[in-house]
Amino acid sequence: MFEDPATNAAAGQLGRRGRTALLAAFAASGASALAFEVIWTRSLSLVLGSTTHAVSTMLATFMAGLALGAFFGGRLADRSTRLLRAFALCEIGIGISAMASVPLVSRLPGAYLSLYRSFHLSPAAFLAGEVLLCAVVMLVPTTLMGATFPLVARALTDRLDAVGTRVGSAYTANTLGAVLGSLAAGFVLIPGLGMRLSAVVAGGINVAVGLAMAALAGGRRRTPAALALVWLAVAALVAGDRRATDLVNFYSAHRYLEGEPYERIRARDLGMLEPLAETTSAEGVVRSFRTHDGRLMLQVGGKIEGTTTADLDNTLLLAYLPVAAHGAPRSALVIGLGAGVTLAAVRGQVPEADLAEIHPGVLDAVRRFGPPGLLDGVRVHRNDARNQLLRSAVTYDLITSEPSYPTEPGVANLFTREFFALAASRLAPAGVMAQWLPYHLLTNDDVTMMLRTFASAFPHVRLYKVPASLDLILLGSKEPFTADAATLEERVAAMNASGRRLGYALSRDADQVRRLVADEPGALHTDDRPLLEFHAARNLRVGDLSRIEGGGAAR
Repeated sequence: MFEDPATNAAAGQLGRRGRTALLAAFAASGASALAFEVIWTRSLSLVLGSTTHAVSTMLATFMAGLALGAFFGGRLADRSTRLLRAFALCEIGIGISAMASVPLVSRLPGAYLSLYRSFHLSPAAFLAGEVLLCAVVMLVPTTLMGATFPLVARALTDRLDAVGTRVGSAYTANTLGAVLGSLAAGFVLIPGLGMRLSAVVAGGINVAVGLAMAALAGGRRRTPAALALVWLAVAALVAGDRRATDLVNFYSAHRYLEGEPYERIRARDLGMLEPLAETTSAEGVVRSFRTHDGRLMLQVGGKIEGTTTADLDNTLLLAYLPVAAHGAPRSALVIGLGAGVTLAAVRGQVPEADLAEIHPGVLDAVRRFGPPGLLDGVRVHRNDARNQLLRSAVTYDLITSEPSYPTEPGVANLFTREFFALAASRLAPAGVMAQWLPYHLLTNDDVTMMLRTFASAFPHVRLYKVPASLDLILLGSKEPFTADAATLEERVAAMNASGRRLGYALSRDADQVRRLVADEPGALHTDDRPLLEFHAARNLRVGDLSRIEGGGAAR
């Protein structure tokens, strides 16, 4: 490796200042690389979802590109006598290809729908298809990223006894840059500029590094200059692209199993909605729409979180059922704002209301487009609900929880035994907790597991079915319910000021739940074994499994 006089001379000519400049450039390159990784993960999750499987697929593709680039870069480093120029061209290539890849994501839903229709029942083929979609976006720039390390290491190393020190310095500089780049992308660039402009900034860093290294290398500079002009043209196109990632993605593809063309689906879905706003924060992207009947609908990280007509019964009953079961609650905690329907219903019945909502974009959308004054007088905790309950000793007469789909770690931990025990400890005497379960994402065995999990914290549990939206509502209390089923229905009817006929039914009373849990012992959904997270993601990929025969919980 150290026998090529020309290469050694080129490396030795760097000198201390040249090596310092190269290390600084490599640190900037690392910052850009991790910024792009954050941008790609955020963008691709709008199509592929944010499940552990999807994020693992994105990361594996990213690392595979780096490994492939390191292989070819190592061969190039051993043979090239113009290492700095090669590094410069790689950096400019990264800037162009990585930046151009971000708008590709908004063109993926059609391909994703075809993948889903063909392979959603074949996990291996479906995974291979997701890897291919990730590779279309990431493989070229990540391969170039991987090639930079052997080029820099070889350029810095002019003698055998300096290998450890010089390579270690390169690795340190790149890692420090990577840390800063990931922080800047997640907390500064994406919230402030959005995905596309963040990609333009990150790509600009690569191009600036490439031009600086081309100048340091000397010789002909026409090729780097020409590539920089290409970057400017691509940057203008990327910055001007306004196509939004649409409603077809991992969370909705099961609705489109029929062969209707994607473009027709896209036009119909978006034609039924009035776009209101799109906000980006460290927590993700929130898009606000007005439905044809005037309701606010939100898309949060690709998931529909606001209230459509089919969801209305469920969101109202998450307020009315626990209020009716308690009788006269004075304080309530609402977990998850959504479009604000549950909170509005709670406020109409309970004097004091707290809200735990982690996403600032959701709060902003409801303030701007939701019911006027809905959040006035509400103690809003912009925090994860679990952290909020941990840090506060306040107790409530009523806790109602409707977080997002439990298909990813940050949400599934609001369905675990540990969370339910924590919530139970924050209930006042005779307090009631209402917990939403997405029946359309669960087999009956999954429902039985969740009944066991909920009953491990609450000795008295009732299970209600909401047919219109294929949802379930669990009511839990540490003390026996005082209102029987008929009394509860009368109280719900009295609270229902909308006049809408609320469709729901008591599926299992407290005694039936106790017998079911005793007769069917089994696993619980816990922090250590998040079974629901993986089951719900699998079921969502497979399709609507709500009618599959399994356990006996919700037949």
